Amino acid sequence: MGKGTKNTYTIVLAIILVASLAMLFFENVDAITGHATEGSTVSNVTIQSFLSIQMSDDLTDGIVFEDVLTLPTTDQNATKNYNLTGETTGYWITVSNDSNSKVDFCLKASGDMVSSGGDRIGLGNETYTNSVISNSTSPNVVDQASMTASYAKTASAVDEGTSNYYRFWLDIPAAQASGTYTNNVNFKGVTQGNNCGE
Repeated sequence: MGKGTKNTYTIVLAIILVASLAMLFFENVDAITGHATEGSTVSNVTIQSFLSIQMSDDLTDGIVFEDVLTLPTTDQNATKNYNLTGETTGYWITVSNDSNSKVDFCLKASGDMVSSGGDRIGLGNETYTNSVISNSTSPNVVDQASMTASYAKTASAVDEGTSNYYRFWLDIPAAQASGTYTNNVNFKGVTQGNNCGE
């Protein structure tokens, strides 16, 4: 083999070697540059409000007014208004300890109290008051408000593990027909600052 042939082979081998190295460089440019890379992204989470409330056994059993023997009567006590030690009320709603939000309480009635014969005691005659304190004077009758057929806020920002106490009264006019009268009273807990809704 002549000197020219050797040189040609050497040149061809050098070209193949350079081409192979160039292909390796361009295919793996990130792998062989040695440059550090860095990136960032946002991490976030949204925690929803969770609340849980529980009514006392006396409230779950219903708001019962003692038998009325004479009319008219004003501020007829519900039977559990002052029935516990120290004349505290048996009616309350507690915000569960596992809630993660303060609670606003709302209350409404289904409408007038109605007897089986269709006679009515107007809804404005059924009143309530509430407090986060329960003793012989609180919740206080002087702070009573009439029930309404739409939700009304009764308490705001009640803490987790805290109870909201209620008392209830009824006014009955002189000419009211005898009978047993009923309606439904609804309670709702909402996250602090929210509307009661319907």
